[in-house]
Amino acid sequence: MESRRARRARAVTITVILVGLLIAGAWIAQGGDNSQTAAVHENASKHDNDRPRFTDASSRRSRAHLAEPNTREGRLTLARSRIKHVVFLIKENRTFDHMFGRLRRADGATTGETCDGTTVRLKRAGDNVPDILHSFSAGIVAINGGEMNCFDSLYGGTNLESYVQYHEADIPNYWSYAKRFSLADRFFSSVYGPTTVEHLWTMAGQSDRFVDVERVYQGGVGKQGEFCKDRQELMWSFRKLSQAESHDAYKLEEASDVSQLAERFWTERWPCTDMTVLQDLLEEQGVSWKYYRGGSIHQKAAIKMIRHIRLGPMWKKVVPNKQFDADVQRGRLPRVSWLLPPSGLTDHPSNDSICQGENWTVKRLNLLMRSRYWKSTAVILTWDDFGGFYDHVPPPHVDLYGMGPRVPAIILSPWARSGYVDHHTYDFSSVLKTIEELHRLPSLGERDAQADAMWRSFDFDQDPLPPLILEERQCRA
Repeated sequence: MESRRARRARAVTITVILVGLLIAGAWIAQGGDNSQTAAVHENASKHDNDRPRFTDASSRRSRAHLAEPNTREGRLTLARSRIKHVVFLIKENRTFDHMFGRLRRADGATTGETCDGTTVRLKRAGDNVPDILHSFSAGIVAINGGEMNCFDSLYGGTNLESYVQYHEADIPNYWSYAKRFSLADRFFSSVYGPTTVEHLWTMAGQSDRFVDVERVYQGGVGKQGEFCKDRQELMWSFRKLSQAESHDAYKLEEASDVSQLAERFWTERWPCTDMTVLQDLLEEQGVSWKYYRGGSIHQKAAIKMIRHIRLGPMWKKVVPNKQFDADVQRGRLPRVSWLLPPSGLTDHPSNDSICQGENWTVKRLNLLMRSRYWKSTAVILTWDDFGGFYDHVPPPHVDLYGMGPRVPAIILSPWARSGYVDHHTYDFSSVLKTIEELHRLPSLGERDAQADAMWRSFDFDQDPLPPLILEERQCRA
């Protein structure tokens, strides 16, 4: 026979169930008032960009109306159906604040702090600007342990040459791209600098410990940047470090002590390496690619450092940049392209006019947008290093190589989110990760394995954006 205590417990249980059903019924009758749930999601959305540097791609929120919502594969299936070609277009030596610091929707600055703590206004930049030291060491010094206030201590920038920026009227076409398509305002250079090392990261997601080019090009005519064909050339590199040494080197970078860093942990090496690059993975999967090499010796040097490419059959896919136009016009554009500009049109300070460099970019993009490729293409337009110019956002210190200061990145595609500013943290490894996910490729190393692909900047359910055909500007002689 059931005891009094058991009957009471059963009655309480039934009461709880009935109350729960009544509450649920009232909630349904009111149309499901989910204000608390909505508030939670709104709060999560607001703080979406405050998460740690790298996040698990499968945890990201996706659009609710996708065929397979909230799944990584669902988003990738759509991406693979929309994007058939990726063009990685790399200009030179500009920071985000220098180019887009005045764009209101983005995280920009119009003032900067100097090494003595003084706040100065960022003056208007000219068409030609000085070439400020932007080496690996210079990047560490300028960042100053995250204070972002010692750009005025760099060679060539001691009279505040680093503290300049463009207005929209100075680079109107770059701004037009940024406003029509997607702009990433937390896209960092992969390393502290300079060009050659950064370009290794655009292919490999690493540099095989190489950090600086201060000892290359010593052999004179005929021996400039030949690397795998010239054992006389040397580059600075980290030597192989123990875990304890890596910890000490990291602390020296935080302290901005570049002299001790170089003295204790750097060595000189012949810059010829057989590290795996993205081109290798593409070859293995039968994905077409070309490297439209630049005219700058520092740009060309990086691809010449990869021994099995420079001295092997893949070298036939490393072609002059002028071949890009012909390939687009003749229907020969590969699935993945690296596109580097010719010398004098790279946007590199001192010798290059920003107006002429912008015009070169506009010509290439106009050609692409008028072609049959536009409907299935994503262009990632970025700049390879900070060029010595001021930026106010401290880069994440993820390893001994960087990240370096922010550089602009614009994502142009019919599927780019129009007028969108992507505040998520990226670097060149994120471009590699995007291509890897698009073609089901493995990671190259730790940095790209941990990086997020750039899918936040796309909306594959929107009506495709039309081409944005721009007029070239009249540049001063």
